[in-house]
Amino acid sequence: MKQIPWLFTLWVAGVFATPNAFGQSVRWPIEAATVYERGAKIERGGSVALDGQGAATVTLTGLSASVAADMLQVSLGPDWSLASHAFTTATPAGRMEQAALRQAEIDQAIESKQQTYSLREALLLAYEEELAMIRSNRSVNGDELLLVDDLRDHANFWRERVKELSYLMLELRMEMEALTATMNDLEAERQEWSEAMDAREGQWTLRFSGPPKSRHDVRVSYVVSEAGWSPVYDAEVDEDGGIQMKRYASVFQSTGQDWNGVPVVFVVGNPLQSIAPPAAVKKQLSLGYSQTADAYAWEAQASFDDDASADAFEDPVEGLRTDRTAGANPVERYAFAPANAAVIRGDGSRERIFIEALDLEGELSYLLLPECTDEAYQLANSGGWVASRLVPGRVQVIAGGMYRGAYHMQLPAPGDTLYIPLGQDVRVRTSRERVLDRCTSTVFGGSRKTTQSFEITVENQHNRTISVAVQDAVPVATSSDIQVEVLGLSGGELDAVTGQVVWDLELGPKERRTLSFGYVVTYPKRRALLGL
Repeated sequence: MKQIPWLFTLWVAGVFATPNAFGQSVRWPIEAATVYERGAKIERGGSVALDGQGAATVTLTGLSASVAADMLQVSLGPDWSLASHAFTTATPAGRMEQAALRQAEIDQAIESKQQTYSLREALLLAYEEELAMIRSNRSVNGDELLLVDDLRDHANFWRERVKELSYLMLELRMEMEALTATMNDLEAERQEWSEAMDAREGQWTLRFSGPPKSRHDVRVSYVVSEAGWSPVYDAEVDEDGGIQMKRYASVFQSTGQDWNGVPVVFVVGNPLQSIAPPAAVKKQLSLGYSQTADAYAWEAQASFDDDASADAFEDPVEGLRTDRTAGANPVERYAFAPANAAVIRGDGSRERIFIEALDLEGELSYLLLPECTDEAYQLANSGGWVASRLVPGRVQVIAGGMYRGAYHMQLPAPGDTLYIPLGQDVRVRTSRERVLDRCTSTVFGGSRKTTQSFEITVENQHNRTISVAVQDAVPVATSSDIQVEVLGLSGGELDAVTGQVVWDLELGPKERRTLSFGYVVTYPKRRALLGL
C-alpha cells in the first residue's frame, strides 16, 4: 500500500523526554505566522535525516520562551513517528561566553576612559590654580615707577594668558563631558549584556523514528502568547455620504526575533485550544439599546491609541491559557492577509500594517439631542456593511479633507444600519424650551398631577435637504404609585420601555420646524416626586 506523508498532531503536554545532548541543534527560519487577537501560530521548516537505526534527535533553538508547550504540530514523513518531544528554556549557546568577552572589553574601555578623565581632571585643576594666581596678582603694588611700555606688556600678558587658560579649560571640560557620556554608554551596554546573560530562549527537542537513512522535510508549528493584533480603520466620508474604509492591523510581537518579510495572516478570534471539539455553548439573548435610536457613546481618543490598546495584552501567557474554553464566533472568524510584506519587530513595539481598502455605500443623516446640545451630530449611514467583513475596532474619521476624531466602532446586528459619527455640524441646530403657560400642578383627592409641556425647534441652515432624527424622552415610572400619561408627540415614535421619543424628519433647505410633546404625571400628594 502506498504510504503518503501525514500530519502528526500532539497536544498532550505529559509526553516529555530528556533532550539528547548529542542531537543536532538547528535554527530553522520562520516560514509563516498566523496572528490571532491574542497569541500567534508560528511555522518553521527544515530537513531531518534519520540515522542507520532510524532515529534522529533535533533541538530547535531560537524560539520564544512564551511557547505553549502543549500546542505542537509536526508534519512527518512516510512511516515516520514522533517518539517524544520536550520544550525547555535555556540561555542560547555561546551567549554566556560572548557576553563575558564583551563585558571584559567594556570594563577595559571604561578603565581606560576613567584614567584619561583623571588626567584631564588634574590638568584642569592646575589651570584653575594658575588662573586664580594670575587674577590675584593682576594689580601693581610698591613705589617703583613703571614705564608705559612695561605696563602695556604686563596688561597684554595678563590678557593673553587668561584667554589662553580659559580656552584650554573649556576644551578640557568638553572632553571630560564627552568621556562621561562615553562611560555612561559603556555602562548601559554592560547592563544590556548582563540582562542578555539572564535572557532565555525556548528550545524544542524532537525525537523522530522511522525507516533507516530516510530524509524528509519537516514542518513544525506552535503557538506563542507574546503576540497579538487589533483591527484599526481610517474612514473617509465624501460629501454624499459614501464611505471609503482602509483596514489596518495594529500588531505586536515580543518573541525577540524580527519577522522580516514573513508571510503573515491576521485572524479574528483566538487559536484553537484543543484538537477535541469544544462543548456547545447555549446562546442567550438579552436586550440593549438600539443603535438606530441612540447616539454613539464616543470614547476619548486617548483610550484607543496604539499604546493604550497594548494594555489588553498584559500578562499574555495567563490570558492565553485561562481563556481556552472560550470559543470564537464562527461568523466573526475572519482571516486577513496584508497586501504587501511587512517587518514586525520582535521587541513588542506596535506596527500599523495596511491590509486592504473597501468602499461602503452610504448617506448622510443627522441626530439631534435637544436636551443635551443645540448642535446636531452628523452621521454616515451604511446598510451594506456586512459583506465587508468589518470587526469592531478603532476608527479614525476623515471628512471634507479634515481629521474629525477617533472612536471605537461597535457593530450592530447584521442587517441593521451601521452609523459612523462625523462630529457636530453647526449648520443644523435645535433648541428645547419648556412651555410655561402649559405647565401646571393640581391636587385631586389624595393625588397630585403635574403637567409638563415642551417645544423643540429644528432648523436646517444647509442649501440641501437633510434627514434628521430628533431624540428626546418622557419619564418612565419605577413605581406602581406613579402614572405617566403622554399628551401628544407631534408624530414622534415612543418606546414605552425606555421612554425615548424619536422624530424622523426630512428638512428642506433653510427649513425650520417646531415639534411639541408633553405628559402628565400622577403621584401621591404626600410624596416627593424625584427625577422630573
